[in-house]
Amino acid sequence: LGHQLHQLGVCPGQLVAIVMEKGWEQIVAALAILTCGAAYIPIDPKLPQERLWQLLEATEVQQAIVQSRLDSALELPDYITRICADTSDVSGSYLQPLYNLSPTSLAYVIYTSGSTGVPKGVMIDHQGAVNTILDINQRFHVQSTDRVIALSSLSFDLSVYDIFGTLATGGTIVIPDADRQRNPDHWLELMVQHQVTIWNSVPALMQMLLESASNRNHLLPASLRLVLLSG
Repeated sequence: LGHQLHQLGVCPGQLVAIVMEKGWEQIVAALAILTCGAAYIPIDPKLPQERLWQLLEATEVQQAIVQSRLDSALELPDYITRICADTSDVSGSYLQPLYNLSPTSLAYVIYTSGSTGVPKGVMIDHQGAVNTILDINQRFHVQSTDRVIALSSLSFDLSVYDIFGTLATGGTIVIPDADRQRNPDHWLELMVQHQVTIWNSVPALMQMLLESASNRNHLLPASLRLVLLSG
């Protein structure tokens, strides 16, 4: 997928949109974009069309990576090149990662909720994200045996650790179903089934999990060793 983006002219410093609901394809897309030296901007496909188009225009995005199941329903400007992460033919394609970036190169842009007025795009460079990831992994001895449940939206910065912090140690990312993303019973099922060891979310989601487990007289899995709450 990174090779495909490179063939389309994506270059370092450029922004590429990830317009997807929760799923493994988001992670593939983010890795492919960074492999090109470009930066990603996550956009929720459920946003009103006017808002979605405003984000694309403001960030001068020319390419959007989408999921095939959403492709036909997505209304994007004609100048946007769409790539389906889950159906693109990537056989025989390989792109050596572009490492000629500096620590201050742009890694991703995440837009605020706009609660104080017009939403603003927060630009994060590589060194800021890497510093956080390395600190957490060293502080809490995160290893390849760890399994992280990835609850946060890609449009929320906690998702950055879920993806890159986990993969940096060779750990496992457990992803909830898109249509059950806010269902604490589903979270608990996944945590038990996959022996999740790390939880990373805003406090409100952990409160939902605890209330759901308490109402059903369920215990959290013994595998859970670390809870990170922030936001």
